[in-house]
Amino acid sequence: MSSQIRQVASDIAETLKRNGIADSALEAEVLLRHVLKHDRARFYASLQDTIGVENLERVQELTRRRIAREPLAYITGHREFYGLDFLVSPGVLVPRQETEQVVERALKVANERHDKDISVADVGTGSGAIAVAIAANLPGARVFAIDCSAEALAIASRNCRRHCVNDRVTLLQGDLLAPLSQAVDLIVSNPPYIATNLLSRLAPEVQCEPQTALDGGEDGLEIIRRLIKQSTSKLKEGGQLIVEISPEQLESVRKIARANFPQASITHINDLLGLPRCVLVAT
Repeated sequence: MSSQIRQVASDIAETLKRNGIADSALEAEVLLRHVLKHDRARFYASLQDTIGVENLERVQELTRRRIAREPLAYITGHREFYGLDFLVSPGVLVPRQETEQVVERALKVANERHDKDISVADVGTGSGAIAVAIAANLPGARVFAIDCSAEALAIASRNCRRHCVNDRVTLLQGDLLAPLSQAVDLIVSNPPYIATNLLSRLAPEVQCEPQTALDGGEDGLEIIRRLIKQSTSKLKEGGQLIVEISPEQLESVRKIARANFPQASITHINDLLGLPRCVLVAT
């Protein structure tokens, strides 16, 4: 027995919506395209086609996983970030749209410097999304992608090869900037910044992600404090530190930055909702 792809997509979307999944129509499409191995154009061209029994059972299985609140990116193994397709797994944080601002700012700084050989350290690289996006857009950049997790670095390595930047991205394992043996022009990071007591209140999907990539300690600022302090000896004169934060942390992070970089210019940029999203420390 087989069913028309259009009807299957509609049925899955309705099931997802009934179980509280936002963007149910889009997610149904993503699940179907993943199973059918179709790009968007081919998917829409095949809506009148029928789906075989094996593929139907497969997409129904994936739908059950999504209803159980497993992140969509973990189900498909992919996530788009800064126009690039990244491999992801439960061992890494799912790249998010707001983090693209870290990349945008890094590229802006590099272009303003007219420095083709700029050096960048991405701290807590996870899937390597930030590091790879920067390297892909700055052909002369030398990027150090750092993470304490061997599992995360294995995924980052695959993404480096996937986007042909493995010759310019050096993977380092260790705590924050500790593995970095040289000062760099740019330090970028999407660090853990959620207070420990708030982790249990996160969406079920987010709670599936690595706790070490989310837990910022008692006040959410533990990792940020250590990162900024370490940056004082790992950031070149005239360099810049770009750190993603939670909006309500702006003033606290500015104070931490000022205490460690008393002569620096400390500013921030807002996200698409107009909320503070990144703190910038320019030495």
